[in-house]
Amino acid sequence: MSNLSQTLSSYKYWILAALGLLVLAQFVGREDKRKIEPSNEALFQTEVASESRPVLVKFGATWCGPCKLMDDSLEAYEKTTAGKVKVVKIDVDSNPALAEHYGVRPIPHSFLFYQGKVLSDQIGYLDAAELQSWVNDSTKNL
Repeated sequence: MSNLSQTLSSYKYWILAALGLLVLAQFVGREDKRKIEPSNEALFQTEVASESRPVLVKFGATWCGPCKLMDDSLEAYEKTTAGKVKVVKIDVDSNPALAEHYGVRPIPHSFLFYQGKVLSDQIGYLDAAELQSWVNDSTKNL
């Protein structure tokens, strides 16, 4: 047996143990995040769940280019609603448990809530006209 294979053979258990620890580390703490209900999040409770009007929530991040572009669309859209729809922006880096609860993976990811419940969601950038069309279609039966 060569020196290399003897060395690898003696370290194989350490390598397996290290890989096992890496896998275990991926799962530590995940269960706690799933247990957080959105009603326990102060931001969600005050900005979304207690609203009597529809609420458009955009999950995004400050480092995300499409998210920044969509912020401009949201501001333009909000001006056209005359207060009928509330717009809320949630940073996924500041609110990871809330983002995970709603399954936010790609961003921007927008949700339309009514009385704290999800009516509809959209993934990706939407301009002001697309936002208006989406909200109108989603709220026509309210």
